[in-house]
Amino acid sequence: MELKTEETEDLSKKLESLKESLVSEKKAKVMIQEELLRMYIQEEDLLNSHQKLHSKFRAISNSKLGKLTYVYWRFLKRIKRGKRNENNKH
Repeated sequence: MELKTEETEDLSKKLESLKESLVSEKKAKVMIQEELLRMYIQEEDLLNSHQKLHSKFRAISNSKLGKLTYVYWRFLKRIKRGKRNENNKH
């Protein structure tokens, strides 16, 4: 009789140990899924923000004043680049 009770005690301890490890693994899995969901929502927000900015950029770049401003900025950039090259030559 003594052997059977010891064996059942050992089995119950092993069972409890397995239950605890299963619970901890499930908790870890839930935490990972929550993190994944948070990252997915953040990525979706970034994509929406990018789409809004891109549509604004297209609207501005297709307007007459936007095109004129873009040409002006390229002109200024060319002038500044020329000054930088002159400074390097001296």
